[in-house]
Amino acid sequence: MTKVFEEVDLYVHPSWASSSLRITNYTGHPCVVVPNGFREDGRPTSITFTGGLFDEGKILAIAAAFQHATEWDDQHPSLD
Repeated sequence: MTKVFEEVDLYVHPSWASSSLRITNYTGHPCVVVPNGFREDGRPTSITFTGGLFDEGKILAIAAAFQHATEWDDQHPSLD
């Protein structure tokens, strides 16, 4: 029987509106958080890429590709 998670290289989830952060703190799965926009009130938002154990290189490469494909990492919130 094949486990579903054995076929997943990584998954993307909200940084704060998800239980994944707590779970990865217990399991040790690597994750990287990157900016992905702004809320209507101007506060920045972010997403998290979580990968397999000892597979940090893959999630860092994908997070870097996301940042190169978007401009969220170059934008800053207003300080007003």
